[in-house]
Amino acid sequence: MNIFMKTGISKDSAFRIALSLVLIFVISLVRYPAEGTENENRSEILVIGSGSVISGNVASARQKAISDALDKGFEIYLTRFLGSQTMINNFTRLINEVVPDSEEMVENFNILAEENNGKHYKLLVRIKVNENLMSEKLSQLGIILPDIPAIGVLFLVSQKDSQDRDVAYWWNAPDRNNPLTSTELILFRVFQERGFDPVNRLSSVPEEEYSEDMIDLYLTDEEAIEWGELFGVDIVVTGMSEIIQNEMVSISLNVMDVKEKTVIGEDSQIESVHQYDSDREQIMDTLTRAVNSIANRLTPAIIDSFEETEQEINLIEIELRGLRDFMQLNAFMEFLKADIEGVKSVIQTSVKGNLINLSVEFSGERDTFFNRVKSHERFPLFADFRQKKEGGFVIEIK
Repeated sequence: MNIFMKTGISKDSAFRIALSLVLIFVISLVRYPAEGTENENRSEILVIGSGSVISGNVASARQKAISDALDKGFEIYLTRFLGSQTMINNFTRLINEVVPDSEEMVENFNILAEENNGKHYKLLVRIKVNENLMSEKLSQLGIILPDIPAIGVLFLVSQKDSQDRDVAYWWNAPDRNNPLTSTELILFRVFQERGFDPVNRLSSVPEEEYSEDMIDLYLTDEEAIEWGELFGVDIVVTGMSEIIQNEMVSISLNVMDVKEKTVIGEDSQIESVHQYDSDREQIMDTLTRAVNSIANRLTPAIIDSFEETEQEINLIEIELRGLRDFMQLNAFMEFLKADIEGVKSVIQTSVKGNLINLSVEFSGERDTFFNRVKSHERFPLFADFRQKKEGGFVIEIK
């Protein structure tokens, strides 16, 4: 015997009651959207501030509570505006260069309620942040906002130590998989923190032939851009870093747009090595300071150059040959959508035995798409690639 029979409620009545409860629940969700939904006004924050009452000084406690509320509200706003990953990637720069300027970013605030219990003064405050000022500040610092697509970058930067006659540069023997230099490691991390997508040359060696001129230490702009095309990146960064007697670090960088074949910007920095701890730690910290300084100045120009030109959407046809099961097809389609920057959609158009045709919408050039897929370190299949004369691609699984 169920609960409705025990209470004397018929099954029809029970059904109507259950349906009413469901409708009430749904209506409540519509009327009171959950925190963090699109209905939420991101620039307005509701927060509680607190200040200790010391020696009966209520006015001072109230002012501390206001300051506490403004600080907390601004930090909450930053998390909403940037998202967790961008906050993590740029945490040090945000707390040192953005948070200290929070007062000028707050457009206005309203105190909605106050409470003084003799020990603490608490306020409920609504804060509104000026999003235009915030965007301008972040752009000046070179912090890429989440809605800006990641820009692929290849580093062609040599490293010279005055105590060593040789200059270290990887492109003199790309197939040798020489380990990343200190300069490369720092460039990779600093640019990645700013939202770029640095290519890992150790796992993405292109199969295409390259000319003898492209292995020279001093590359022309044209040769550097050729390397960028082989790796399927958006920009190449060329230059040299030099460690001078473990006392100075000098680094110069030049950034070029691979598609447009133009120079976006160039910059250089010299830093003195601070004397502490091990020599290697000193050098790494000094290199990091120098690269950060240059990246702060160059990043806004890079972002601007890619915001001004909208990529053409191309429809790319792919023939997948030799598929053995649905799992391989699903893995490949998910790989395109999740890992290949610029892919807007992937649609299966036809099936004939183990031959499957896909249609891919891609924001950018066909060659860029081909290179990104072929050289990607997480490509899920063991396969051969070739381009068709009419513009599509064939991927034959081995």
